[in-house]
Amino acid sequence: MKFGRLLAFVAIAGAMSHCLQRERPPLNVLLITLDTTRADHLGCYGSHANVSPSIDQLAGQGVRFAQADSAVPLTLPSHATILTGMLPQRHGLRLNGGGTLRLSIDTLATVFSRRGFRTGAFVGSFVLDHRFGLGRGFGAYDDAVARDLKGQAASLDAERPASAVADAALNWLRETGNRPFFAWVHFYDPHAPYAPPRPYPQTYDGEIAYVDAQVGRLLAAIDRTKTIVAVVGDHGEGLGEHGESTHGLLLYESTLHVPLIISAPRMRPRVVREAISTADLAPTLAALAGAPMNVVRLDGRDLSRDLIGRREPPPRDIYAETQYPLTFGWSDLTSFRRDGKKLISGARDELFDLDRDASETQNVLETDRRIYRELAAALIPLRRRSPIASPVDEETKAKLASLGYVAPGGGSTTELRADPRDRISLFHDFETAKGEIPLLESLVKRDPANRVFRTTLARAYDAARQHDRAIRLYRESVALAPNDADAWYDLAAALQESGDPKEARSAIDESLRRDPNRSEGHNMLGVALARSGEPAAAAEEFRKAIAIDPRSARAYNNLGNALRDLGHADEAFDAYQRAVALAPQYPDPLNGIGVLLVQQGRGRDALPYFDRCIALAPHFNEARRNRAIAVEKARSH
Repeated sequence: MKFGRLLAFVAIAGAMSHCLQRERPPLNVLLITLDTTRADHLGCYGSHANVSPSIDQLAGQGVRFAQADSAVPLTLPSHATILTGMLPQRHGLRLNGGGTLRLSIDTLATVFSRRGFRTGAFVGSFVLDHRFGLGRGFGAYDDAVARDLKGQAASLDAERPASAVADAALNWLRETGNRPFFAWVHFYDPHAPYAPPRPYPQTYDGEIAYVDAQVGRLLAAIDRTKTIVAVVGDHGEGLGEHGESTHGLLLYESTLHVPLIISAPRMRPRVVREAISTADLAPTLAALAGAPMNVVRLDGRDLSRDLIGRREPPPRDIYAETQYPLTFGWSDLTSFRRDGKKLISGARDELFDLDRDASETQNVLETDRRIYRELAAALIPLRRRSPIASPVDEETKAKLASLGYVAPGGGSTTELRADPRDRISLFHDFETAKGEIPLLESLVKRDPANRVFRTTLARAYDAARQHDRAIRLYRESVALAPNDADAWYDLAAALQESGDPKEARSAIDESLRRDPNRSEGHNMLGVALARSGEPAAAAEEFRKAIAIDPRSARAYNNLGNALRDLGHADEAFDAYQRAVALAPQYPDPLNGIGVLLVQQGRGRDALPYFDRCIALAPHFNEARRNRAIAVEKARSH
C-alpha cells in the first residue's frame, strides 16, 4: 500500500514538474550555419590562427561536439538535412540546384511556426533560394541575393556578404516582440573564392574571421538567457587534402567534419566526444525548445536528454554521400562510419581507422576484412544509388535521332563509371582552368564523356565568339546526358543567341519538360515567343518566371517589353519599375521606361531615363537612338 502511495506521489510530482515546465516561457532558437567551414580552423577545435573569438567564446559557454559529420558536402542537401533531421535519400535533395523539398516533409520552421513562433531565415547565397523549398514555415525568408544580369541564368554561387546577411537578420530580430522566435542565419563567405572585405586577409582563414565578427554581432543582439543558440558548419573544405581543393567530390573528413556548438540556458559547458551526424541537430533543437519533432519519421536522433543529463550519446552509425561526381560522368560515393571505422564506397572501396589515422592516409581494407564486410553489409540498406543512366524515353530518343545529336566517339552513358578519387587530378585542373580554352580543350580530350568539361569549354568558345564550336559541344553534351535539363537549357541558350529560333524552341521545351520549376527556362521561352510575334504568350511565360523567382529583374524587364507591345502601358511601366528596383545597375528597363514615355508624347520626361541608361551602358546604341527621338519629340512640344 505504501508502495502504491509512493508511485502515486511520484506521478503527481512528475505531472507538477511537467506543468511547471510548460508554464515556463518558450525559449527562442537562433540557428547559425557556416558554409564551407572546417572544424579544425576554429580555435575551439584546436586552431592557433585566432580567427574565431566569437565562436570560441560560445563554445566555452555551451556544448561543443568534437566529432560532428555532415551528411553530404554540398550546401543545399546539407542544409536540408540540418533543417529536417533526414538524410539526403530521405528528403530527396541530393545536389545543389536540383529539385525542391517535398511539401510533406516537416522542417524546424514548420514545427516552430505551428507552435506560434515567429520564424525568419536570412541566407547568403542563391544556392539556398526559396525555389528549392527550404522557405516553407518561415514567415520571412530573406534570400535577396543579386542576380548576374550578364548571364542567362542565376549562378548557384551568387552570394551576398555576411555583413548584409547579419544586417537583415538584426533588423528582423529587433521586431520580434513578445513571441518566441526561430531564426536561421546562413553565412556563405568561406566558400571559394576567398575574398573577404578589408582589413581581413584574402585567405580562407580571413573569410572565417570576417564571418566570426558577424556571428559576434548576432550574439550581442539577443537575450542569451532566453535563447538556444546553435552554430554548425554545412560541410568543410578540402584545402588540398587528398588532392581536393574545395568540396563536394570526395567524402574524406576534410569536407565532412564540421563544427557544431549548442548553447542553451541552464545547460552547462562541456565537450561531447561521441561522433554524431548533422541529421541529429533538428530533433535536438526542437526538443530543447519544447517543440519536439516526430522522430519516428527522422534519421536524426533527439540528443536533448543526453545534453541536459550531461551524458555521452550512445554510439551511432553515420552515413554520408555525394552524387556530385555523377554530373561529371563519374561514380557517386557513399560512406559509413561505425566505432571509429569508416568505409568509403564507390567504384572501389576504402576502409580507414579514424582513431589511429584521423587524416585517412592508410587504407586498411585488406588487413581488416572482417570489419570491411560488416560495414559494407550495413551500408547496403542505407545506400540509394542513382542508376548508372536514367532511362531515356522514346520521345527523347526520337528527338535526338532527328536532330543528329551523337555522343562524341560513340560513347555511351551506360559504360562503367570511373571513381572520382581516380579523377581528382582532372577535377583540380578543371577548377584552375578559369575558362582558358587550351586547358579546357585538354580536359575534354582526357575525359571525352565528361559533360561538365564539354559544357564549360562551350561557354569559353561562346565568350570568344566561336559560336559554331560552342553549339557543336552543347549538342554533344545533350547526347551524353539526354535527361539533363541543364544540358538542354545550355543548348537552347546558345541556339537562341545564334539566331536559330526553331531548334532553340525545341531545346528549351525539352529543358522545361524535365525541370518546369526553372525560372530562366520560362524567361527564355518567353523571349522566343516574343521574337515570333506572340507577345501575349510571351507575357504568360515571363509571369511564370517571376512566380518562381520574384527577384528576376530580367524577367520583369522582358514582361515590360511584352506588355508594351500589347499596348498595356501602365502595367508595362510597373514591370520596368520593378526591374529597376531589383537591379539599379540594369540599363534595359530604363530604356524601356524611356520608350514608353516617348510613345506617350513625353519626350522631355524620357530623357533622364535614357541618360541613366547610357551612363550604365555607353555602347547601348538602341538607347542612344531612342534618346535622339526623345530630344526631337521634346523640341516639337
